[in-house]
Amino acid sequence: MTASPSPPPLFDRLLLGEAKSSEAELRAIFFQYDDGDGKLTKDELADAVLRCGYTIPKPTFDEIFSTVDEDNNGTLDFDEFCVFINKTNLKPQQSVIDAMDLFRTYDADNSGSVDKFEFAQFAANRDLLARRRTVLFVALSTIAAFGVSRYDDEYAWAQKTFRGIYVDPKAEAAQNKYFPTALLSSDLDAKVASTLYRRGFTPANTLFAHSVCSDEVNQNAEELVNLMVSRWQEGFSLGGLGGLPFAGKSGFRAFLHHVPDNGKLLIFFAPHVGIDAYGVIGALEREGQSQVSKACGAAVGSYKAIKDEAEKAVKNPQLLPASLMTMLDTKEADYEFDPELGIIIDRLKPLIPGIEKAGDPITYVTYQMYTIVRDLLDDCIKETSDVWDWATEVAIVGGIMINRRTGGDFFQPLSFELRTKQLQYLTPSDLFAETFGAKPDLVPILGSQDVAKRVLDRSNPDARKAKVLLKKLEEARLKGFGS
Repeated sequence: MTASPSPPPLFDRLLLGEAKSSEAELRAIFFQYDDGDGKLTKDELADAVLRCGYTIPKPTFDEIFSTVDEDNNGTLDFDEFCVFINKTNLKPQQSVIDAMDLFRTYDADNSGSVDKFEFAQFAANRDLLARRRTVLFVALSTIAAFGVSRYDDEYAWAQKTFRGIYVDPKAEAAQNKYFPTALLSSDLDAKVASTLYRRGFTPANTLFAHSVCSDEVNQNAEELVNLMVSRWQEGFSLGGLGGLPFAGKSGFRAFLHHVPDNGKLLIFFAPHVGIDAYGVIGALEREGQSQVSKACGAAVGSYKAIKDEAEKAVKNPQLLPASLMTMLDTKEADYEFDPELGIIIDRLKPLIPGIEKAGDPITYVTYQMYTIVRDLLDDCIKETSDVWDWATEVAIVGGIMINRRTGGDFFQPLSFELRTKQLQYLTPSDLFAETFGAKPDLVPILGSQDVAKRVLDRSNPDARKAKVLLKKLEEARLKGFGS
């Protein structure tokens, strides 16, 4: 198999965009596309112009070529090539000129490419830690990834290629410690799609839904939810605070009734957690804010409420280490008028025992939030009697979304199962190992085998309790709608 030719260097792909180019620059372009005889044929010239990113009408191209080729030998020497470029009158875009200027600045050895040392200098001078998206857009402009077909692919490529330069080491270490098999959002999206495509899931026959926290940090263009909505072409929102499916049973039924005929459902669910530059779990530097905020605020706030209640009752007053008190808002909250938060507190409270054994309390809370969302979604499916009248298969992907200021957002996968109409009364098919490999070892993270097992094993909640909880969700939804 013959290897596909490498794309032309950035130097050559951008240079024609300038209104005036130096002789040295034009010479560099000329000899890249010259086959060694000191001349460019018409085809070679067309290849050079088109691969540089210009769309010039063929009649215009032919007319200029004929005018410049004064000796009518069908080729252009260097001088004629320079005349051709000047006669095209192609107008450059300012962004291309800026990218070229930036490239020249850091191409210290004038090699026509930027090596990792030169790019590291660029990173230092441009303060890459301050703006993740700005940095990657500059990187994208600088390396001119014009051949990539989708913005998502461009961003993912740049994110993985350059993240080693600008990543926060302490945040990276904390993530590796507490979320050991986390994947970049783009990688998670691709792996899930690959597994489902092999089973006949397509955008045409699949309706996608997500149950994630309504926090805006989860809604950026390069985040997982939007990547999956883009891939599957539609997205039904089931989630509210903390990622709980506050759309309730009625919301799930509405989602179900929108599925294509004989189609399939894909449900993605996750709580989320931030990691700041110092590796603090539950904290996040948000764009435009100088102070660190909480993420997920609903989860941390609910934990605080449980801790306050325990302290007032003189029970287990050491739920929260003093070192984390500074992260929490000490003002009293009125949860009577916050039904979503009230449900989170009710569900989280019985899961708190054992937190004292965990390596980090907010990490522990986040994993418990995952089980809450998982179980509620399971309840929704089990309590919807006509699921299989509408859908033939239901794929469910669950885990934890990890928000980072720099280095890209990640996802810790914890479950991936497939339920089918034909096998609805049997254990769902487990797609996790096929898609992600081995499940993470959560015992060192959560402090006990029982807690780790509760997180990783598929839930089987009591049907009676499921009805009660679904009723509470519906009441909360209606109360929120009324307000």
